[in-house]
Amino acid sequence: MTVTSRRHAWRAWLAWLVCTATLVLLAVGGWYRASPRGPANPEGWVWLEESLGGLAIAGIPIVGALIASRLPGNPYGWLWCGIGLAAAVSGAARPLTELTGGPPWVAAFVEGYAFAAVVPLCVLAVLLFPTGRVPGPRWRWLARAVVAVTALVMLAGPFTPAADDSAGQGPLALQGAVGRYLGAALQGWVVVMFVLGLGAVWALLLRYRSAGPVERQQLTWFLYAALLAALVLALSALGLMPWRPLAVVLQAAALAVFPAAVAVAVLRYHLYEIDRIVSRTVSYGLLTGCLVALYLVLVALLRALLEPLTGSSTVAVAVSTLAVAGVFNPVRRRLQEAVDRRFDRARYDAAQAVEAFAARLRNQVDLDEVTTGMRDTVAATVAPTCVAVWLRPAGRP
Repeated sequence: MTVTSRRHAWRAWLAWLVCTATLVLLAVGGWYRASPRGPANPEGWVWLEESLGGLAIAGIPIVGALIASRLPGNPYGWLWCGIGLAAAVSGAARPLTELTGGPPWVAAFVEGYAFAAVVPLCVLAVLLFPTGRVPGPRWRWLARAVVAVTALVMLAGPFTPAADDSAGQGPLALQGAVGRYLGAALQGWVVVMFVLGLGAVWALLLRYRSAGPVERQQLTWFLYAALLAALVLALSALGLMPWRPLAVVLQAAALAVFPAAVAVAVLRYHLYEIDRIVSRTVSYGLLTGCLVALYLVLVALLRALLEPLTGSSTVAVAVSTLAVAGVFNPVRRRLQEAVDRRFDRARYDAAQAVEAFAARLRNQVDLDEVTTGMRDTVAATVAPTCVAVWLRPAGRP
């Protein structure tokens, strides 16, 4: 075994060791929240939400270990390992402190440090995606600013007094005007990290504009998962999901989709399927909206027309349902074709090329022209490096 392969094996072992430790800490945090000693949760769905959220977070260290072990030269996997470990430490700090009999300020201290690590790591995860490097030399200042501001906050952490938690007050916390200034600086750090996060998002969008074909597909996976998670969380925050179980399940699914999309993008597993996924998401979303609007309009119109005659709205509802069922397939085909033309252009062009070749075959009789058309169609749809056509001689069996 060479030195390079030995180093790669050691890195893979270390990545999975960090992943195992993270999963153990997540299990400890989940056990504490579910135990009688944990925080009181009057609603049953709160416990389910935290449980599903913990399962979704468990995907972060697994994806990090998978990337770090498969691509040892890419530091991006270690970044995700750090995010998962910091989040797990934050959740397990309080139960471990209680089990070991430590003072409450130790748990508050560890939770604060874990939070101070998660936020900048998430900003760097956006900035360094998918290569593990900044988009260009002009963006190095952003990564350095994230590290420098976080280092200053961590240095000031032991001396910053707790705002409203006397039990979590550390022995080194400063009081008086100095303590108030440190508390204000800690609140300002959150605002600064938010601004730096917006800068990382802007850098990601600029990277998308100048990216090549492969990197653009990777960025599409990342942006698709981010938009999907943001949409689900926004609908839940605005109260547009009145049924609580559905909101809980969708939130956990949105959080779990994000690390899965990162793994697919960085490892390039079925990378080019994102065009079809985006196409189907957009088309079925538009189809659902159109059919719901059509159903409501038909019910409103037919109820006003038929209720004086029938005395009930049952006929209007039945006719509206049949009308929506009748237009489902035609509307779906038209919407799918329009969306594929915009979001899945490669597959759309390939289907058009195959249909055009099939139409020429109905009237084509010359073998050379058929062979040329077949080669052109294969080159347009599959894009191989070379194409060869073998014809069996007429006299051979």
